[in-house]
Amino acid sequence: MFCGIDLGTSGVKAAVFDTHGKQLAFARREVDLVHPRTGWSELEPENYLNKVYEVIQEVSEQCSGAIRSVAVSSQAQAVVPIDKDGKALYNIIVTMDNRTLRQYQFWQENYDEWELYQRTGNSFASIYTVNKIMWHKEYMPEVYENTWKFCCVQDYVVFMLTGRGPFIDYSMAGRTMMLSLEKPEWDERILKIAEIPNEKLSQPVRASTIVGTVKQNIRALTGLRNDCQVVLGGHDQACGAIGSGVLRQGQLMDACGTVDAMVSVLPGVTIDQAMLKNKLPCYRHVDGSSYITMAINTNGGLFLKWYKNTFFNEESQLCSKQNCDIYTHMIEGCANTPADIYVLPHLEGVGTPVNDPLSLGAIIGLRVSHTKKDITRAVLDSLGYEMKLNLIAIEQSTGQKIEEIRMIGGGVKTPKWLQIKADIFNRTITTLQTQEAAALGAAIIGAVGTGYFRGFEHAVSDMVQTAGTYIPDPNMAQKYEVRFSEYKTIYPELTNINHAISDRTSLL
Repeated sequence: MFCGIDLGTSGVKAAVFDTHGKQLAFARREVDLVHPRTGWSELEPENYLNKVYEVIQEVSEQCSGAIRSVAVSSQAQAVVPIDKDGKALYNIIVTMDNRTLRQYQFWQENYDEWELYQRTGNSFASIYTVNKIMWHKEYMPEVYENTWKFCCVQDYVVFMLTGRGPFIDYSMAGRTMMLSLEKPEWDERILKIAEIPNEKLSQPVRASTIVGTVKQNIRALTGLRNDCQVVLGGHDQACGAIGSGVLRQGQLMDACGTVDAMVSVLPGVTIDQAMLKNKLPCYRHVDGSSYITMAINTNGGLFLKWYKNTFFNEESQLCSKQNCDIYTHMIEGCANTPADIYVLPHLEGVGTPVNDPLSLGAIIGLRVSHTKKDITRAVLDSLGYEMKLNLIAIEQSTGQKIEEIRMIGGGVKTPKWLQIKADIFNRTITTLQTQEAAALGAAIIGAVGTGYFRGFEHAVSDMVQTAGTYIPDPNMAQKYEVRFSEYKTIYPELTNINHAISDRTSLL
């Protein structure tokens, strides 16, 4: 039995799978973001770690402790400074945190984006780990000086489990804007510019690296056996791609979580102006041999959660009492036809195919006759349009035709939303037997790392099982194409006013 831990921004999950990918145990804990100031988003490290221990203990108990390996699938870009004992010196600053706009502007104003894109596979953006560390250096020099290592969530959690390292895998390191694309080590030029010594970072290694066994005191908390191996794991989106069977070109994973992300496999190191124009990265897959790109709407699930919290408070309380899923209730209850209302879901800026941390959200086209059901449909439709922009960008930039979309994440729970996305994309969507593809991907890494499978192709063949398909309705697809052509004009038309508002209200 192999356990995958999914270290998300809004929740921590653990799932245990057998060698055929059957889910044997599952546990989840929600985590709450802390917002000390406008645009800031953090997680409390100790609370986060306790949630990790709790989900491991729960699935371990469900499996009577018989877990062969634990590997992690982790949110990227987030960073936490720790001392040599692993004590956090500040909260975890997460991906969508916007305090690093000044650092982002530093790169824009002083360095050539194409040159550094060729070095790291990353275009300029505010979200990267390097910016968060630079922010610490500028605004919290005492914390910076006392920091032994600046860890991403993956290396932090694995270090606290094992006491070894800390190590970071290539896929996670590839999302920091500090890893060299040419060879998997920290890029000296980037570190020199950012004035970050190599010694303050974790050591990059393969995702399938066995880090060690769980510390004795952690075994007491989690119930894991002393021979259970901790395997490093990888970036959650790359793990989700493995867990959904995306190993070759022409396949694409669409993950609907806190962020909406699309991942596709590249023919190799792919760096060109078209990729840069659409802000598409190139970084190592967790299989250790191929490269992937990722398009991302940092506001996907975050926007839906904000919408739920703002407009469905009473329904949420009722669903909680009746033990039903509020998101399923919202989606199944929305209008049954494409909306003529548009929502720009840019609560915290936008990542791809344009990078604009100053963009804001908007609702357009409201009439007095519209109901909450109509607005809910507009939210779902517009989230679909946003990802269609990214699907088109991936195809045009990489020259590949996406033949198969495999959908994972919270959106998979509701058939109505899957059909909406199939109609908007005008592509067939495949679902999987498990809804926890990122955790399955981590479990697969653990199975490969401990030697149960010879390689990732064998593991994926045995452990990834498809469930069903959603075929686009030609009539609905045509209606959506008309609306998508209108949606594409909204961001450019609102850019000036949104930037004016952001300039006035943002705390740089």
